[in-house]
Amino acid sequence: MTIESQQQFRRSTSWYNSEVHQATGVIIAQTHTDPDHALQRLVDYAESTGLSVDAVAANVIARRTTFT
Repeated sequence: MTIESQQQFRRSTSWYNSEVHQATGVIIAQTHTDPDHALQRLVDYAESTGLSVDAVAANVIARRTTFT
């Protein structure tokens, strides 16, 4: 995630969604990566599927989407 896209994401409403942060933690546990890369994977997956970051986060928490 570029610095610019990080700043843009942190200004979005998704940044304040606790499920996004919880899903980031799940991705960290699944992939053994650091928080920045886990969040990047979440955002990239949302962009590639056309889903919102919030929707992908909900799917990760519900174990409908995994990153293993």
